[in-house]
Amino acid sequence: MKLMSKFYRGTIAAIATLVISVGAYAQSTILVLDQKRVIKESTVGQHIESQLDTIAQTMAAELKSSSSTLQSEANTLKSEMEALSAAGTVDFSTRPDLQSRLTTLAGKSQKQQYEAAMKERELAKTEYVAYQKVREQLRGILQQVVLERNADVVIDRSAIIYGKPADITDVVLSRLNSQMTSVQVTREHLPRQAQ
Repeated sequence: MKLMSKFYRGTIAAIATLVISVGAYAQSTILVLDQKRVIKESTVGQHIESQLDTIAQTMAAELKSSSSTLQSEANTLKSEMEALSAAGTVDFSTRPDLQSRLTTLAGKSQKQQYEAAMKERELAKTEYVAYQKVREQLRGILQQVVLERNADVVIDRSAIIYGKPADITDVVLSRLNSQMTSVQVTREHLPRQAQ
């Protein structure tokens, strides 16, 4: 209930700020841009997504390969432990090799989890770097449109309810498609900690 109350107070505050801001910008030219749509529908955005999917599949295959090996080792050890348990001879003090294998397996499992987390971070960084190039190109296009239309403010479409007459999304999308159709997406690598 408190969360809803905070949400409503935040919404009311945002609306009040918007109403006050609209009065201040009454004489200003305001443009609206749907950045998500520009990225999603642009040729370069689709190109980047395709390359990111390929990189993600490669990373998943790498993880699956090492995960399969780890799972095989775990299954083998489990089978041995079950056989010893059925015979009533599971005593780590008499079988230090089992304890050692369990410890090694736990370490490999932890390393596998660390590697999976690192690959997620690397993919996120790869995506950020690729889209940074597009954002730089968009910045130049927006500056041109703002100058052409003598605008004072550009607002993201997600921040408003209606803005059709001032919407420049189609213009920006068209210009981005004509100026940038692809970006080389290079897999980013993060330094690993010694384990």
